[in-house]
Amino acid sequence: MPSLTDLSPSDHAIIQEVRGHGALRKRLLDMGVIPGAEIAVVRVAPLGDPVEYLVKGYHLSLRHSEAQQILVHTVMAGAGGDGTAPEKTGRWRRWLARRGHGR
Repeated sequence: MPSLTDLSPSDHAIIQEVRGHGALRKRLLDMGVIPGAEIAVVRVAPLGDPVEYLVKGYHLSLRHSEAQQILVHTVMAGAGGDGTAPEKTGRWRRWLARRGHGR
């Protein structure tokens, strides 16, 4: 199963599992990085670390080592064919609804 580090900018995914132990795991869960939550890659720093993610409506920057602890299921890579974001097209919502992740 891929981790957050396998996603590219503008990719969207659903969090499947948060690994790690102790304070790191607790901190990630407290910030809303929980199984079933939508997450999207916003942008990557010039040297590749950290990466900015959009989760639960806020921007979160994670180091590569932290992002490796979060396993995801990729939903949609990149923007819609017409250049609009996937969540604006309705395809994202329909995909989530089919899998029991209501908005």
